[in-house]
Amino acid sequence: MLTLLIAAAQTATIAVPPPAAPRAPDHLAAPRVPSPPYGPHLVDYDGATAQCGGRSVTPLSAVAPFTQVARLGTEAPRSYEMGFTIGDDGRPLGITQRVAVSGGKAYVQGTDLAPALSLWRFPASAAGAACTMTFTPRSIPLDRAAPADLYRVAALRMVNPSEVPTIMQQIRKSGDCAGPGRPRMLLRAYIDSRRIPQTPGIPSYAVASFDVDADGVPQNLGIVASDGNRVLEAAASDAAARSRYVGKAPRTRCTIPFRRAATAPVPAPPMPPASEYPTGTCPETIRWVRPLAQEFPDAFRRRGIEGWAIVRYDIAPWGATGAVTVLASEPAADFGEQARRMIIAGRAEAAPRGAQGCIARVQYRMAVRDDADDDDAPGF
Repeated sequence: MLTLLIAAAQTATIAVPPPAAPRAPDHLAAPRVPSPPYGPHLVDYDGATAQCGGRSVTPLSAVAPFTQVARLGTEAPRSYEMGFTIGDDGRPLGITQRVAVSGGKAYVQGTDLAPALSLWRFPASAAGAACTMTFTPRSIPLDRAAPADLYRVAALRMVNPSEVPTIMQQIRKSGDCAGPGRPRMLLRAYIDSRRIPQTPGIPSYAVASFDVDADGVPQNLGIVASDGNRVLEAAASDAAARSRYVGKAPRTRCTIPFRRAATAPVPAPPMPPASEYPTGTCPETIRWVRPLAQEFPDAFRRRGIEGWAIVRYDIAPWGATGAVTVLASEPAADFGEQARRMIIAGRAEAAPRGAQGCIARVQYRMAVRDDADDDDAPGF
């Protein structure tokens, strides 16, 4: 029996795998570089000089676009190239926006770039010149952002609402006022917005800080973040001091944001007379069986910037609109695009021959705003 087993073993074919490649000693191995996590970042856009007719033009005044919150990984945010002309009063007109050819590729909605740029002013000597300018992004992970930047974003409330809880969670890591067991407010005092001066198109904010003593009375008041509106800062401190909380639970570094909305509208540039854009074979009055969706461009609504658009279109015999073309819009192409979508979605009353070359003159005007929502955000 033993002999047979040996013979069988001698005739069997055994596949032996090749030896593994020798491993370098741990102290010689290349270190692993972890890739940055995909997470929330604060993104700001910076503009500089404009290139107008082959020369650089420095603005007389500039307005920073609202900070964006975006989920980013290793790729840098994209830049945006703005095109515009300069009016006789130095105001940018005909603003267009497109993704810059060079730069990062990560997508960030630059929704406030055109509205902010429309508030810039350039020397009147550059009037009529065709200009371009690039808005370049700066980004920083949310957990590394300066507290003042977090307070600004939270107070202005100009970001996607889905990102607000993340910002608030980061803010609440300082002090012991927020989170479970936070002091319950008994009385919330407010500011009188009517007494606070405000620049059209630019909302103001101030974040008041304070401690709460054992009787629920705010102490050690101060301002931890603001845009520099001193009248609003004083009103915010006064309102925070007049607020009251449930006692027996002292807290430190509590904060309340106060905002003064941009209530005064920024008027649109003058609209050209109707004679410059004559209508074709179109009835004087069009009956819309599907009402036109008259919506204000949201990014401009937030700053109270008015505008207008002139749109040409045809109407089919069954009432559908077609050949919708934007002929002019100010102060930005966004108003023309909004009007174009409105006309496309409309439906007119059926007519045997339809209509050709109809002209819609669409004016976007801000309604009188109610100041009651200026400072209704809860405490941080």
